[in-house]
Amino acid sequence: MKKIFNNTILLLSVLLVSVVAVPWNKIEQWGFAVPFLTENEMIIKGGIGALVIIISIIFLFVSNKEYRDNGLVSNSTRNTAVLPIFGYSLATMAFTAYLAYSVYTNIIPSLAQLLILVGSAGVILTLFFLGYLLISEYKKTTNAGRFFRTIFLIELALGTAGITYWHLAYRVGDAYTNISTRYMILLIPIFVLMYFIYVVLSAKSHKSKLSEEALEKEMGRPGKDASLKTLEDGKKTMIVPREQNISSLKDDVDPTNIVFEDVEVDPEFSKMSNQTNQANSIEYYIEKPKMFKPLDPSFDDLVSYVRELPQVVTKLDEDRITFYVDRKPFLVLMNFGNYYRMAFKYDLEQGIRLIIKYPTISKNKSTKDELWFKANNYGDIPKEVIYSIVKTAHNNYNN
Repeated sequence: MKKIFNNTILLLSVLLVSVVAVPWNKIEQWGFAVPFLTENEMIIKGGIGALVIIISIIFLFVSNKEYRDNGLVSNSTRNTAVLPIFGYSLATMAFTAYLAYSVYTNIIPSLAQLLILVGSAGVILTLFFLGYLLISEYKKTTNAGRFFRTIFLIELALGTAGITYWHLAYRVGDAYTNISTRYMILLIPIFVLMYFIYVVLSAKSHKSKLSEEALEKEMGRPGKDASLKTLEDGKKTMIVPREQNISSLKDDVDPTNIVFEDVEVDPEFSKMSNQTNQANSIEYYIEKPKMFKPLDPSFDDLVSYVRELPQVVTKLDEDRITFYVDRKPFLVLMNFGNYYRMAFKYDLEQGIRLIIKYPTISKNKSTKDELWFKANNYGDIPKEVIYSIVKTAHNNYNN
């Protein structure tokens, strides 16, 4: 629901912003007999600018809250925070560039006017470059970084709007009513088309990060960027860079070695196929619920979430994934299909509180360090608790 709400606001904002790029000097030529719009064009377009600035500020706070709660910002929130205000700057400069073109071709065909036209086109190209940097880096930076990026976007919107107003009021003047603008209405579908192209490419890029590319099933070997060595006990393991994808369905990887510290996790007391053989296990009766529930987050979603956290290095073994910060492990994930196990380093007092509240969380006995705990998630641990555990374990090393 939240994603639909964000996308609805974003689409409406794009439509409003695209209108800013269209001159309204002869609005009746498109079937609109509304003199009020022509008479108050700059005021209305300025109001649209104020609206997108407000949207950007609101979603700056939403983005920062998501980052504090989950450690990352969603694509839909990022897009709503950045695209409308960036699109407004682009629309105002498109409007200015067309005015400069009209002045050069129909009013004052001088070298100075040509340079102004070329400069306007150059600003538009620069905006596209800046937009790529601002949008792509918005999710990766810190809350302070997002704040300063939003300030820059606001300044950019105000600056381009000021250039447009100056150009219209002091250079075009009364000649504005005579400028031909019949085909400028096409800028609206062009802006909407660019928006949908961006959404498709953004979704495709996000999906590719979660898919199995580097660890190809057909090849049966790790990606070329993985760090490969040989373990003495023959176990299969490797270091996986942040940009390389991980799939929990991968069965075969080449034997590798790792200089990172390993974490011993308590042996799994039961698997679904062997429940009848584990009836005498006290741990079985204490920890395992009678029924499994849908996993939220799923194992793959949780892995993707952890890998988005700052400075995380990933090691993929046969039966587990270990996550490190500064070569120190803080989390181990083990997938058992309809449930998964987490071993995590935690504050002792906080860990005890988790044990008291959730029966499937307990001390990890295989580690000498008393600060290691384990959790078996059968779908009974709330999503926000899972993310809080991961984020806290990561922050214990990252702060």
